[in-house]
Amino acid sequence: MSKITGRPKKKVTRDKVVGFAVTQPQYFIIQQKAAQAGVNFSDYMRQVAVFGEVRSRWTSEERGIFKKMVGMSNDIHELVVIARREGAAQCVLYFDRYGKQIDEALKRLGDAK
Repeated sequence: MSKITGRPKKKVTRDKVVGFAVTQPQYFIIQQKAAQAGVNFSDYMRQVAVFGEVRSRWTSEERGIFKKMVGMSNDIHELVVIARREGAAQCVLYFDRYGKQIDEALKRLGDAK
């Protein structure tokens, strides 16, 4: 018979349990805030205790904006290749257009938080 090994041990284990008492209304408030941030109760409390804030997960709209920015980054890289090959004057208008789109996307991501 072969030895059953199971799941490998985690490199960082959470071996301390910290508990504290809250009232029922406080518990529901914490639950709602955790749900709004898109994390579970424990992660919410851990982030508040360690960082003093909760970093919520990106919404599907924010992920879409980020994907667009990655696509624009690839397009800008192609423009750099063209600029090196044909001269920078040909690409100035393209750079301006992408610059405005990137500024708008960054503004939308910044306003979402």
